[in-house]
Amino acid sequence: MLKITNTKIIKEHQLQDVTLIIDNGRIKDIISGKVVSLKADEEIDLKGKITFPGFIDPHVHFDDPGFTEREDFETGTRSAAAGGITTIIDMPCTSVPQVTSGKNFDRKLEVVEKKAYVDFAFWGGVTPEQVNNGEYMQSLKELHNRGIAGVKFYTISGMKLYPRMPIPEMDKVFRFLSKLGLVCAVHAEDYYLADYYSNKLTNQGRNDIASWCEGRTYEAEPEAIWSVVGVTSKAGNRLHIVHLSTLEGLNIIRRAKEKGMDISTETCPQYLLFNIQDFKRMGAILKVAPPLRENRDNDGLWEGLKDHSISFICTDHAAGKFPEEKSYTSIWDNYAGIPGTQLMVPTMFHYGYQQGKLNLQELQKLMSENAAIRYGLYPKKGTIKIGSDADLTVMDLEKNWVVDASKLYSKGKYSPFTGLELTGKVFLTMVRGKIIFKEGEGIIGNKGYGEIVRCRNKLL
Repeated sequence: MLKITNTKIIKEHQLQDVTLIIDNGRIKDIISGKVVSLKADEEIDLKGKITFPGFIDPHVHFDDPGFTEREDFETGTRSAAAGGITTIIDMPCTSVPQVTSGKNFDRKLEVVEKKAYVDFAFWGGVTPEQVNNGEYMQSLKELHNRGIAGVKFYTISGMKLYPRMPIPEMDKVFRFLSKLGLVCAVHAEDYYLADYYSNKLTNQGRNDIASWCEGRTYEAEPEAIWSVVGVTSKAGNRLHIVHLSTLEGLNIIRRAKEKGMDISTETCPQYLLFNIQDFKRMGAILKVAPPLRENRDNDGLWEGLKDHSISFICTDHAAGKFPEEKSYTSIWDNYAGIPGTQLMVPTMFHYGYQQGKLNLQELQKLMSENAAIRYGLYPKKGTIKIGSDADLTVMDLEKNWVVDASKLYSKGKYSPFTGLELTGKVFLTMVRGKIIFKEGEGIIGNKGYGEIVRCRNKLL
């Protein structure tokens, strides 16, 4: 039994001094104030630091197996642990095989579970080929019964093995998934707009920074969101728009919510904190998809977090081989993605809390509770309650430090935050009652300790 003393948690909308009692990896009791008499096998005095339910990154690409020259589950989950992330949800498309069947799910799990430092869940996937040959219903049932968080779709894709989903096939799958109750997560950029303008610019010889944003034109995101909202309005499925980048896209989501549709969205630190002017200044290190947009979009997304029209924050962690995949002369040839899971929590505390945009309870919901609820992990994850897993992130909100990308645990040793001074740092990361990371000591957990988390879906 473990006793955690002299800490504060958010309880009933305010910070309260508590003692946490942890037994067999779960929270056994939450006692107001400091408990002196209760004996435990181990005691940790946090000296007034704030404890949050372990943070969740519900959108990562850890590339394992198949693309481990960029990232693998060991480096990815170590990076997560150092960033205060206790649970990640890995996407189905950037591994070989893709997680598009029960067999593929099992294969991926066999490979990665021995590497994980934090707990993890999987997204499932489906391809147009599976829809056209009728295989998709059986494969999605298999994935559903294995506890996937949801199913990932692309309206535009650069992956040969995981192509975009045309509307007719999407309609079929959405209707089937509405019966399963699974979330349909969509990368929303209109294929025809982005393809036409990207090809037009490359044919003109444009390969400068701005051409990436102009080719993946601003209108592509809201156009694609309108399309999938239209399909959802007929299919009745649960819809989620990933890595939202535009204010116009957010306004469409707001309208859909007002009509009572089951729709949610997420955004990432890069879309909150950087725009096309930063991209032009910093170059390929900030190449992401969708591209960065304008300052008004930054402001609009912050407002969306504040008014709850954006449900949570994620990273879309996608580490490229550095420096080679971020060093090409033509912007089109550079890898689109940045490693983010180690820096999401401290950057959001610095730019969100320290600068007065979000309070501590809002950050807790946006980076832990809301994703756990949406994807069926709650109350096992995402909360500090009796009976919940003892997944805890302790923050030192007074700590000033400078980001050094060379010290990231990710294989991708680069970040747009390099050299910036932040206030607020992860002090301790605990997964199921075991300390995995501690400031000053680094990773102290064991590889393979992380476990698969099965999202709570009704078995078929």
